[in-house]
Amino acid sequence: MVELFLAWTNNASGGAIVPNMNCGDSKASAPKIAPRILVCGWSGADNIGDELLTKAVVQMLRANGAVPLVVSRDPKITAALHDVETLAWGPRGWPRILLNRTRFGVGVDGVCVGPGGIIQDSSSVWSLPGHFVAPLLLRKLGRPLVGVGLGADTLKRKASRWLLRAVLHDTELVARDPRSVAALADANLIATDAADLVFGLETAPKARSSEILVALGPVATPRRFLPTRGTLRVRVPTRLPELLNSLAGRLDASIAFATFRGPRDRRFAELLAANITRDWAILPHDINEQVGRIASARLLLTNRYHPLVIAARCGTPTIVCSPETKLLSLVEQLPSSPIIKLNDWSKLLDCEVPEPGFGLSLNSLEAHQEALRHLVANCASS
Repeated sequence: MVELFLAWTNNASGGAIVPNMNCGDSKASAPKIAPRILVCGWSGADNIGDELLTKAVVQMLRANGAVPLVVSRDPKITAALHDVETLAWGPRGWPRILLNRTRFGVGVDGVCVGPGGIIQDSSSVWSLPGHFVAPLLLRKLGRPLVGVGLGADTLKRKASRWLLRAVLHDTELVARDPRSVAALADANLIATDAADLVFGLETAPKARSSEILVALGPVATPRRFLPTRGTLRVRVPTRLPELLNSLAGRLDASIAFATFRGPRDRRFAELLAANITRDWAILPHDINEQVGRIASARLLLTNRYHPLVIAARCGTPTIVCSPETKLLSLVEQLPSSPIIKLNDWSKLLDCEVPEPGFGLSLNSLEAHQEALRHLVANCASS
């Protein structure tokens, strides 16, 4: 199917894909053009964690002399947040890729697959193709690829494993945790184990407050043919408001609600806050505000991945309660952080709240940087 689509596009564009070319009489006199790298992660979808990942990979690419072009669910929002050119996620963006043109008439030179937990087929049958058809088309056009900051689950479908191997075979891959490395190995792909890219972002020191920061939200129920947003069931655990009131009273703390996943988390916060008797506030959906409040909080309660990363980066005491394996894997990576893992929120008052610790700095981020350096070098030499 991909070959037929490529052949049709070649004919429609005059029989050839238009290449990038330097003007001049010789290579020595040709101006140096920064390679343009397509970033195939998950931006523009109201997810602060994914925007932090986008920020990290954009910074790394620019530091290596490349120009990022970011795939986005909402290109205008992504362009405003990261000051980058964007490409629409999914089929809307494929024609521009196949014609090898952007609005400036310049093609894509290389592909960064990731970052983020994009390698999974449990939430919807449409998820993996939406992320990986564009990289597959560009690979067919001879563009070099790497994968960085990858989160992966074991794939359930043969077609998913075929697509993943078609895109990523013989490709330098860097995953964010050992669980993701094992999931990629299940698809016969070899990846390097590293930390999440958000650990590499600079965080300004914050004075510690007396606030309990709550970063909770609903988790999607896997469905085969529905998109993830169609599978959410927003239900607050029955005793959680009562327990949160008691904990805030014990710590003499106010309560603030983060909304890392946008409207879905805000709805959860509204339902929870309706039964809170302590002073509370729902934070605006602003990256800097929410990151800063996690960094300074007396305590974080969460079932979200990147609030836990930020808390560990800043030494914020954290109580985690989630059945998701990616959260369990992250907790295992953070043995020196002040984290308590619960299996049920009913045990919240049984916890002895840990004291603030030292911000955690992980040394394994260099693998991501090295992979992107190799990609930029390959683009320059091709």
